[in-house]
Amino acid sequence: MIKLAEIKVLHNFEPKYNFLQFQEDLPQRVGSQIVRDGKLYEAVKALTEKAYPSEESKYEKRWCDFYVPLKRRDYFILFPLTIILYNKRFFLSFSQSQIEVCNGKERNEFYLDLIQQTMEFSGILKNDPSIIAQWLPYDIRTGRVPGQYVLEKLLPAENKEQILRLYKRHIEKEEGLHGISLDNYLNTAAICYRAAFGNKTKGLTAEEMYRKWADSRDCGMLKIKNKKSKEDFGRWLDNESHCGGHPFEIIFSWLEDGIHLYPPYKDNPYFTLSVTNYMYSMSFLEMVKALIRNNISFKAHDLEGVLDYLSGECYFTVNAFDKHYISYSPADKKLLKHIEWDEPEILKWK
Repeated sequence: MIKLAEIKVLHNFEPKYNFLQFQEDLPQRVGSQIVRDGKLYEAVKALTEKAYPSEESKYEKRWCDFYVPLKRRDYFILFPLTIILYNKRFFLSFSQSQIEVCNGKERNEFYLDLIQQTMEFSGILKNDPSIIAQWLPYDIRTGRVPGQYVLEKLLPAENKEQILRLYKRHIEKEEGLHGISLDNYLNTAAICYRAAFGNKTKGLTAEEMYRKWADSRDCGMLKIKNKKSKEDFGRWLDNESHCGGHPFEIIFSWLEDGIHLYPPYKDNPYFTLSVTNYMYSMSFLEMVKALIRNNISFKAHDLEGVLDYLSGECYFTVNAFDKHYISYSPADKKLLKHIEWDEPEILKWK
């Protein structure tokens, strides 16, 4: 990091906006903010003409990355800006905010100032691109870090290997299922619920557990009249289960799908247990062990990934959304030494 005073001395430059104001003025909603400003459009066009596109296809051009100069307290920082040209419109991508720029009579001084200052400072970066890495703050720069330094509690390696052995031995000897009833499905789900929630399931029937923890969009599954009939469940499975709901999401999650227990199908005669939101990875693991103990024919294709996650053997991305990711806080000095930082995207200047 470098002090603002040093930047003034070295390059006779001072950013107009501070980082907090910059964040507050960017759109926070999902989707693009549309700015119909001819002057801004021409400024963006002039900026992109200073460098070759990083990626180019028949439909679009993409520049990764320009860098917006900003001040943050007494320091000077850079913030990456990706610009995309598509269908004669420019898209300014600032991390999770996107602004669509097209010709028009509007005037937006904030974005115009940012582009003009980015253009002014680009000459300095062109002469010495190595300074980008020095002036990108750690809470903005992207990278990755091994999970063992992120998770507070790790699954011991011997436990991981033991569970894998049990699972592989189980699937080697299991036999396929040829049709199940609704009762069969709910009772299998109940095994999972008891494994995950323990005493919270006490006194609840299998159907009550399902109603308590599953996604409520069951496509009419619980309305099947004969709960013991394999034929009735099979008909519902073939004709009604694909209604757009989530009848097999036995653990509901708001952020993304939770845990699914899929019933056997003709071409896959086993239950299938899967997890999407790894916040439920320990519950998923307990369910796997319970299904093995109860000799249920099932597959758990996510098991190795979950075990790698719980034992800290997978990577988390830093400041970049992915399956496993974290946002880095500068206060966490202990984690800093373990992060493998990405090299900043550098444009080829004309």
